[in-house]
Amino acid sequence: MGFEAKEKAVDKLLNDAIYYIPRNQRRYVWNSANWTDIYDDILLVVDKIADSHFIGSIVLKDEGKEDGLSKYTVIDGQQRILTLTIYLISIMFMFKKRDLMDDFGGTQKYLVAKDIKNNMREIVYPEYHLTIPNMVKNILDMEQKEIERLSISAFSNMCLISQKKDKNVIDAFKFFANKLNALENEKILQIRDALIAISYVNIISSTEEDSYTIFEILNARGLDLEDYELLKNYIMRYLQPIETRDDAKKIWEEIESNLGKNQKAFLRHYALHKYNYNSYKKQGLSVYKTIEKATKGRNVNLLLNDLRLKAQLYYQILFPEENGLEYEIFNFFKKYKFEQIRPLIMSLKHQKMLENLSDELYEEILKFLYTFIVAYKIIGEENSNKLSDTIYKYASLIENDYSDSKIQECIKALNEKLPTLDSFTNSFKNLGWSNHWGRYKDSKNKERCQLVLEMIEKYISNREINIPVTIEHILPDCENIENAQIGNLFYLEKSLNEQCADKKLEEKIEIYEKSSLMAPVGFTKRYKNKDFKPQSRTDFLARLIYNNVLRIDNK
Repeated sequence: MGFEAKEKAVDKLLNDAIYYIPRNQRRYVWNSANWTDIYDDILLVVDKIADSHFIGSIVLKDEGKEDGLSKYTVIDGQQRILTLTIYLISIMFMFKKRDLMDDFGGTQKYLVAKDIKNNMREIVYPEYHLTIPNMVKNILDMEQKEIERLSISAFSNMCLISQKKDKNVIDAFKFFANKLNALENEKILQIRDALIAISYVNIISSTEEDSYTIFEILNARGLDLEDYELLKNYIMRYLQPIETRDDAKKIWEEIESNLGKNQKAFLRHYALHKYNYNSYKKQGLSVYKTIEKATKGRNVNLLLNDLRLKAQLYYQILFPEENGLEYEIFNFFKKYKFEQIRPLIMSLKHQKMLENLSDELYEEILKFLYTFIVAYKIIGEENSNKLSDTIYKYASLIENDYSDSKIQECIKALNEKLPTLDSFTNSFKNLGWSNHWGRYKDSKNKERCQLVLEMIEKYISNREINIPVTIEHILPDCENIENAQIGNLFYLEKSLNEQCADKKLEEKIEIYEKSSLMAPVGFTKRYKNKDFKPQSRTDFLARLIYNNVLRIDNK
């Protein structure tokens, strides 16, 4: 491994060189906590409480010369380099605003360098965050009188290239500029001097492989970087041939762009479905270390392509096409935050795509998973975390060793966790909703009842509900807490429900008969001129759902 490591000061870093930060590098994510830390640390130096400030190591790849200037690609340390640059821009802004032009001129060499063609070049050039070079250009080109008239926010808005990409950049500039604006000129000069005197370890590698190796060593503990960032570096380090790395960076950017904030969850679910991460987790390994241990630097091109494919499948789980079975079931899982199921669904979708899993069997298991969750979690109120080991086990088996028998084994293993009819009925009796009783007021109770009532109506009418409906309490729920329970409820058109207010059951039945829904009409046929006991109807509905709607095998 060939590299050079020296301790230097920032005035040697940001001077007569160009630092290029590619688009595929980590975005600028530092926030007010990070900015406060570096601002306070510099003040400790200015106030002579500390002798100096050290910011760690910066890993660079030597790209040779460009128009007489040394050029480097930043491998690790971009957050620090960008923050230092933004801090210096804010200092330059205050120098020009306060007509401290000598100090302004003496500081600009830390933002721009002159090449052999006599062109001024930005020392730090982040390809993704173009607002930063634009700020440098404006701070240098604008007349002192123009800057003097501008507020901090006005200058920020003038320089902003992309609100989506550069909000953190602008917020950082405003943070430092507002801090400096409250200080005397002499204090700002002292801050400038302390800033350029910051020490760091400068690590320069001549090859891309060595750069990525150094990066991984420095971040091996994973304290500062997310698993997906470490994985990206790992792939770039071992990818062969070298010429394919530019394409790999584009693929990673595509994954990052499609998944956005879901990238972290995706990678964890990917490791679960592909490498049975749950077993590695018990050994104390991270997601990244699990993938690294499983692949050992081999065939990382296949790993990258698989990540790209699975990211597409994951996106389809998160945002299914409207209409159809997947849309209904995936949105149901999302609504009830049943994320554990995603690794299994990824495996199922992949095997379906490979035509190992038939469309018919795929739909069958999706329907089973839906009814399973209704029985287990929505009605039974069991903790879904108890299912994790079983789901993750079969996600990995179905992905890596597929057979139709594995599907049946999965169904059987989950079925064994379902309640008996008696247990299901007891849980079912806890369903209810009412504004009059604290036990049933919770909005989650209402959601559970709505799901069950919709399920019943769709089953007996064999059609979707496409009209405005509300929950009807057959007997007044204000009179008795038992009347808040599920056996006393059904869906009714909103217009008819309003007509039922303060009426006796005999009068309501005449209104129910006008309904286009089957549950209220069926109720009138069953109970017209007869006694109605909600508890009996609760038992009846429990058996109906268990045996006919969910079709659970009675154990």
